[in-house]
Amino acid sequence: SWIKIEKCLVTFVFRAVASSPSAVPSKPFLRPSLFSNVPPTILFYVKGAKVAKPNKSVCSKLTWCHNSLLPIVMRQCLSASHFKVVDENSKWIGYWGRHLKSVQYKTIQPYQKAKIFLSSDFVWEFQVNHFPGAFHMGRKDRLWQHIQEMMDLWGEDEYCIMPTTYILPREMKKLKEYLHSSKHRNVIVKPPASARGTGITIASRVRQIPAKTPLVAQHYLERPLLINGAKFDLRLYVHIPCLDPLRIYYYKEGLVRFASVPYSSTPSSYSNKFIHLTNYSINKFAESAGERTSPVPKWRVNELWDYMAKDHDVPLLQKRIIDVIIKAVLACENSIRAHQKKHSPYSFTSHELYGMDILIDEDLKPWLLEVNISPSLHSGTPLDISVKAPLAKDVLNLCGVQIPPQQSGHSSLSIDYGVKPFHGLKTKEDLSKEEFHISYYNRCKIIDPGILDELTPSDVRTLVDFEDELTRVGSFELIFPTVETERYTKYFNEILYSNLLLMYWQKVYSEDRGRGRKILDELCKEGLHHSDISIEQFAQ
Repeated sequence: SWIKIEKCLVTFVFRAVASSPSAVPSKPFLRPSLFSNVPPTILFYVKGAKVAKPNKSVCSKLTWCHNSLLPIVMRQCLSASHFKVVDENSKWIGYWGRHLKSVQYKTIQPYQKAKIFLSSDFVWEFQVNHFPGAFHMGRKDRLWQHIQEMMDLWGEDEYCIMPTTYILPREMKKLKEYLHSSKHRNVIVKPPASARGTGITIASRVRQIPAKTPLVAQHYLERPLLINGAKFDLRLYVHIPCLDPLRIYYYKEGLVRFASVPYSSTPSSYSNKFIHLTNYSINKFAESAGERTSPVPKWRVNELWDYMAKDHDVPLLQKRIIDVIIKAVLACENSIRAHQKKHSPYSFTSHELYGMDILIDEDLKPWLLEVNISPSLHSGTPLDISVKAPLAKDVLNLCGVQIPPQQSGHSSLSIDYGVKPFHGLKTKEDLSKEEFHISYYNRCKIIDPGILDELTPSDVRTLVDFEDELTRVGSFELIFPTVETERYTKYFNEILYSNLLLMYWQKVYSEDRGRGRKILDELCKEGLHHSDISIEQFAQ
């Protein structure tokens, strides 16, 4: 059984440590689950950590796919935990890089090789850093479409989180009307799928914009909050480990990016990108262009909070930013999840780190400018390393990577090895309970308190996975679901039972996690989290 395998792995690691007292590693390789009969996860660290090394059999399975976008800080985290980066045609259990094609997600199976592998060995848990359909949030045109739909549904006062955007060329007439409505109208024009400042311009006349090129034009925010006279924006990091149930984590550290030249709103100034654009990819050239005599500054987000605390209500601003983040995700999650369901039947194979760009105006209102699904983790300065190296480590830990089983093809081994892969396997009991509670919520607009009575195997797996995940957050903070976020439930396009379950669990046990975890542990001791469904049902 997997239990024996887990005990053997853990026993071996720590026996190896104990047998060599003069070289005791300071860091463990595995993090035990909080719960009985649930396997451990691999621990990741930043560069320089000395980590206990497992045996050769285990090390041979610690493989990560080589990709040109795999950042150095992440390579260092993987290396510290004895992972080897291998060619994409080799066996591997983890991937960080470009968005896969939809058809590639269909090849990922929890019980057999994926077609992109050349090997026929058992592949247990495959980690990909993008959801199928991530473009619904990462493309500027799609993001705006989804937010505009929510504004139409709920009103601008409630859902105005992003500057008005025109999708070109089809909305060129609307853009022309806007620019002609005043002498001092400006828009920021961008390609819909670019990043790092590529192709960005500022325009005040339609003739400045290519007539037939796919672009987006976003209202320019004329009254930005300034620091030392300069415009700035925030690059914030948001991680979503799963869409069903949805969990949103906000990274407590981020970057503050400044324009190179003091702000000016005179008409002649808009031709100067170093005044009006904050992208570091643009402003790093300001010194060589003669616009500055020193490199453009960059701060950590916590430096900004300290700076602003003297004159502004920072907790209120942070609360507003979290509101923007949650609303942005909820505007897009249904479309992403539908795409994932179509192209990848196993929701546990994907996760996503988003880079959200936020601008703060004079009224301390945060505005979402865009969302990057491949935020740069390039670390060219000590400040970048201080933010992005811990970020990479914390993302890997949140993924909950497990050691694949030691054998292949045995249903008793593979079906019982963990909790993640079986969220989608439902018994009649599971489905009956879900149908009742979804119907109850749709009728009454509240969650039935009985949802936590008689927890099903699927319920237990969901809650065990969530509680274990909370022990791996590092510097991430869970912002959804919490006891304060039930009010966002109305924004879901479709109510999922798993979201209702998690929200009510948070309501009951967030202030006393120990009590909730004790209940789950007793159920795990009884083996309730194990599925009664055979391995063959994966293939159906």
